[in-house]
Amino acid sequence: MLTKLASEIMSSPVLTITAEKPVSEAAKIMLEKNVGSLVVVDDSGQFVGLLSESKYLPEETVLPYLRQTVLRVLGSELGNPENIEEVIRNTRNTLVGDAMRKNSETIGPDTHISEVAKLMVNDESHHLTVLEDGMPVGMISRHDLLRLFAEND
Repeated sequence: MLTKLASEIMSSPVLTITAEKPVSEAAKIMLEKNVGSLVVVDDSGQFVGLLSESKYLPEETVLPYLRQTVLRVLGSELGNPENIEEVIRNTRNTLVGDAMRKNSETIGPDTHISEVAKLMVNDESHHLTVLEDGMPVGMISRHDLLRLFAEND
């Protein structure tokens, strides 16, 4: 039986960014470091949110009182999907704090991997931030869970 804890499968150190930075800078860091998310911290290093690469992808949403759906990227509606390049140009300076997920699930280093898996499924999250006293100490992605399948006991 697996008895691993979050601290045993998390990636560390955590890549962080502050909420005042533009999303274009966050995108550059994600691409440079080949990661799918950044932990957003305040000036004292405390966790305030999570910015995931999925925020950069168009998502379908329904606008109130309209009978149609629209696409949204980083909070900007695309009236016409053909103008996505213009929307990308116009949203590059959006602040990380305006695009991040503020209610992102977090866990402690002693969280059992069964709980990690449940949270990822229930929250439909690809990343969980591991916190100790409000400070990010690790990150767990679905890829880290996949790695467990490749291990020899």
